[in-house]
Amino acid sequence: MTDDRWEGPGLTVFGSATGGGRAGRAGGRSGGDRGGWAGGLRAALSDGTAAVAVGGALAGGLGVEAAKSVVVGESAGRWWFVVGSLAGTALLVAGFGLRERAQRQVRVQVGIVATARDAGRGLARARQYEQQAEEFSRSTCAVTVATAVTLSGDPAVDKNRVEGLADETFNALMLAQRLTPEATRVNLIPTMPLHLAFWFGARLGHTHSREVRVHAVRQADGSPPYFAATALRATESATTPLTASVEAIAGGDPSRAALALDLQGFGRQFTDPVRETCRQHAIGHLLILRSAGSVLAEDAVTYTGVVEQARREWLAAALPSAARTGRYAVFLSGSVAISLALGARLAASDPGRWTVFSFDRDTHSYQPFPLPEPTR
Repeated sequence: MTDDRWEGPGLTVFGSATGGGRAGRAGGRSGGDRGGWAGGLRAALSDGTAAVAVGGALAGGLGVEAAKSVVVGESAGRWWFVVGSLAGTALLVAGFGLRERAQRQVRVQVGIVATARDAGRGLARARQYEQQAEEFSRSTCAVTVATAVTLSGDPAVDKNRVEGLADETFNALMLAQRLTPEATRVNLIPTMPLHLAFWFGARLGHTHSREVRVHAVRQADGSPPYFAATALRATESATTPLTASVEAIAGGDPSRAALALDLQGFGRQFTDPVRETCRQHAIGHLLILRSAGSVLAEDAVTYTGVVEQARREWLAAALPSAARTGRYAVFLSGSVAISLALGARLAASDPGRWTVFSFDRDTHSYQPFPLPEPTR
């Protein structure tokens, strides 16, 4: 059953974690200060606040004691006071350096957290990812804007909700430009299923006035939990982490072509169900891109290389002319950030030609999104 009262995702605006609390709210959902005392302690250590406080106390207190010992002619322990005062001064200088660096980093960045909560995969986990993304953004950005939708389970309804989420994210970009006109970069942190990330990216597009860096979850050590993976804009990259092959599907429609990305080294476990799905949906040609290993290097060079190579391979693939003017499909694996960026780069100009296939764990089969329109 769907919720007919749904009115759109809305926006929630937060200040940085070091600035405390929520900056304001626009739209339909509430927010709050989720940093907690632990987040405040980490921020105080990283932005130099603790160093300035301790250094100031040492330099001031021990400096006074050293001066008093000179006045009264008491030399015992004087050098300890002097050394302690100098150490406090050094700590004070280091603290001011950390504070300046932290302010410079925060000043030039705005964070946007876009979440599509999938009840079928667990709302508790989705909200955990959402909260983690907000806390990361608030620790690194001057302003964080959060927007979210809860999926209904109905593909037709969810298509509209994801498109609404993308539209609200675009509004967040405009709001960020007004709130922080000096910011040069926007950090986009998506938390959503792979197939929806592609559709979200197609709706959001890649032409924006500011650099939009799409962040991915860090799998290796989890600290920090996200890293800047790739950009929405076109980026020159000579990195080629993928191998490509084009196949003709027997009995398929030559005007239909599909792109499949095996970014986790599944091999036939990934490609065999993809080929079967292509046969079922009369897809005539299939471009398969494979990574050499099961894990991509977690850096912007590799992730950007995947996006740019996938785009180049798709445009250069030996497909018949009918396939270039027909319908497209995509099978995804791996990172949400890559899926989103590919949607923005490949499908933004004509999203209606694309179908995104997602793997249904209950039926162990690929399901199309959005659902094909009924034939008349």
